[in-house]
Amino acid sequence: MVGYDTIFLYKHQDGIWSDHADEFHNRGFLFGDGLFETMVFTKSKIRFGSQHTERLAGGLSTLALEADGLSHINEIEVLLNEIWGDKKNLRIRWNIYRAGLGRYTPEDNRVLESLQIHTFHPAPKLKEIAYLSKTIQIQKTPWSHCKTLSALPYVMANQERKSKGFDEVILTSAEGYICEAGASNLFWVKNGHYFTPSLDSGCIAGVGRGEVLRYFKENNIPYSEGFYKMDDLLLADQILTSNVTGLSYLKSIEKKDFDTNRDGGLDAIFEL
Repeated sequence: MVGYDTIFLYKHQDGIWSDHADEFHNRGFLFGDGLFETMVFTKSKIRFGSQHTERLAGGLSTLALEADGLSHINEIEVLLNEIWGDKKNLRIRWNIYRAGLGRYTPEDNRVLESLQIHTFHPAPKLKEIAYLSKTIQIQKTPWSHCKTLSALPYVMANQERKSKGFDEVILTSAEGYICEAGASNLFWVKNGHYFTPSLDSGCIAGVGRGEVLRYFKENNIPYSEGFYKMDDLLLADQILTSNVTGLSYLKSIEKKDFDTNRDGGLDAIFEL
């Protein structure tokens, strides 16, 4: 199995993981009815494992999914160690979706799960040119903070970004408030004070975002979560994006350049 670009492991109802799917047409595939966690496996452990578990528990509650039978992080760690040991850094996508088929009305609230496994690649240190999308918007919903399988806005935003030849896309709510980047949360700093959009803007509650906020609190670094417009972002000294793969600094937006000197303390959060 080692050496493929992508490997899928499915957990069957008997609790056995295998690389053969009994049910390809599931509610995750048909309706985007579920959640996922993107995680980093390094030194035999899932990095930020407790934070992923906490976010997933919140998502299960929000989508009325039952947690009974769901794998624990340590079970996934044991599985990955049996296959790869501690010699490889991996990017893991843990998919959790509602069991049963049905139509829009679910027949069951139990969960099924799969793992999608890639070689790990850290976030790029620098993203040269970003832009504000004027066509793709993020909608605030009771589950917009969750990492759901219904990710079409981000797919379309990154498709647009790629077609335009940019390195990053900035997304806003319908009201014009800054939400996040194409696959990352967004931070910026002005005169030593950091800013990030509130979850009430519609952005995802990223695990990397949470770790950055934890770092600010522990080190008494001033920060604010709130509602901000593009004009606020363009006043920044620095702009950076975060997800579990690391931090990227943005060099320019709308022909304005920003400082890209890195903060060693922030970088240390994501060191392997």
